[in-house]
Amino acid sequence: MRVYQALADAIVAHGVDTVFGLLGDANMFLVTDLIQRHGVRFVAARNENAAVMMADGYARVTGRCAVATVTQGPGLAVAGAALTIARAARTPLVLVAGDTPPADPGHVQHFDQQPFALATAGSFVPVATPATAVRDLARAFRLARELPGPVVLDVPMDLQDEPVPPGASPCVPYVPPRPAQPPAPHPEAVAALADRLRAARRPVLIAGRGAESAAPAIRELADHSGALLATTLMAAGLFAGHPYHLGVAGGLARPLTRRVFAEADLVVTFGAGWNRWTADHGALAGAATVVAVDTDPAAPGAGWPVDDVVLGDADATARAVTALLAPQVVAGVPCSSESGNRGPLLPRPDWRTAELAATIAAADPFAGMEMRCTPDRIDPREFVRVCAGRLPVERTTVVGVGHFGGWPNLLLDSAATDRSLVAPWEFGSIGVGLPFAVGAAVGRPDRPVVAFEGDGSLLTGLGELDTLARTGAAVLLVVLDDAAYGAEVRKLRPRGVDPAPARFPDRDLAAVARALGLTAYTVTGTAGAEAALDAALPLTGPVLLHVRVTPDVVQDRF
Repeated sequence: MRVYQALADAIVAHGVDTVFGLLGDANMFLVTDLIQRHGVRFVAARNENAAVMMADGYARVTGRCAVATVTQGPGLAVAGAALTIARAARTPLVLVAGDTPPADPGHVQHFDQQPFALATAGSFVPVATPATAVRDLARAFRLARELPGPVVLDVPMDLQDEPVPPGASPCVPYVPPRPAQPPAPHPEAVAALADRLRAARRPVLIAGRGAESAAPAIRELADHSGALLATTLMAAGLFAGHPYHLGVAGGLARPLTRRVFAEADLVVTFGAGWNRWTADHGALAGAATVVAVDTDPAAPGAGWPVDDVVLGDADATARAVTALLAPQVVAGVPCSSESGNRGPLLPRPDWRTAELAATIAAADPFAGMEMRCTPDRIDPREFVRVCAGRLPVERTTVVGVGHFGGWPNLLLDSAATDRSLVAPWEFGSIGVGLPFAVGAAVGRPDRPVVAFEGDGSLLTGLGELDTLARTGAAVLLVVLDDAAYGAEVRKLRPRGVDPAPARFPDRDLAAVARALGLTAYTVTGTAGAEAALDAALPLTGPVLLHVRVTPDVVQDRF
């Protein structure tokens, strides 16, 4: 058995049935062996950066350790942005990268791959010898799963073809470590937080994705203390249906949410990144005291200042604080409590009111908007309004990076529970929407994917339309085309600088998509949007909507 065959056996033994990548001299025999001997699904991308992004999207929606593979030299170099994104997101991912023969430093594709991998992925595992290849691969999987984060497994091309010697390290299936018990909050910290809630007149509890499993306990604490509820964008939908759920907090908060937060005097976050976006650069709740509940002592205050920290599991902390709070009457409704009361809470009849609940229930994110459509372009807000009434509720939503992303994030209700929202913004890289959508669709074929991308963003990786067509995945790719780099236009123009370098000619992206094997429609108005969505839904395969949007409609916080 040769090394590449042993590596293929070991990859499959680690539970892998799908690999993303692009063939080259230094990985082609490994890939073909995975396909032919093991029946692994190989999703062949057109660009190595996109291949790693696809694997990242797959991992985010499945929770599994993803695998991608690229060839040596430029194959790895092209994947740098994707590895950096995965590192920032702590995505468990193993990238099997070929390398040039160590004895041939003059090879045309040679470069020092270790410092590059450490600067991007953050972890590098070299396959040292044929005898240790399987052991080295196991180490890469362990690091990816337990850090978690991306790991580059470096395999020289000549070594892959060598025979595995007798007595080599065996393939041992991965046994996950017993999950650590989440830290219990210190009783003094719990008591202090209970005192803060008791003294507050207008408290709000914010849950992030890290508190998804704690939603019932946080909801109970809110009901018991009279607090209002909100979430980060990454936890959107966690409290859906609750009468005092304000929706998403932060830069993408809706007007009602902003108005209510402006009156808050205490904000308590659970498993949420209180960063510059959630805090909206201090504008969301500038006068309020902010307390962060988190299991990571380095997280609170790292992205934006907080006033106090409670180190502990979100669920345990919420339950412990609830147990200390006394019965209270909120808007005329008594709330029960167990033993351990420390005195009455201040009543909040002006905070949780029937009027507020009715306003939340009746809130329309599109109310008061004056749509600015033209004969050949649709207002992006109008297009999202049409989407809101037609897109399937059960879906995976992917939102790329750029000015266009502000509209679906602000105006479209996209539940983030059950890994159904993918927003790969960690590195601010454009060109992420399409490849992440492919990976998400491959990972969760039980849910259709709706992905929002911009024209400039799509054009950085146009070849992946071919990848999407070949997968046949149920992806609705919405391209919001303003014929520009919209973010740059909106930043240049107020400074009196001509944004001409950020503007581009109109291109028929629907025609390009059709040439690459996709069903595609062009949208320029409301009737066309309705007709295109009616034709595309329900999704049974990939569809592209080329939406020509009004370029001068600006989303201030995207």
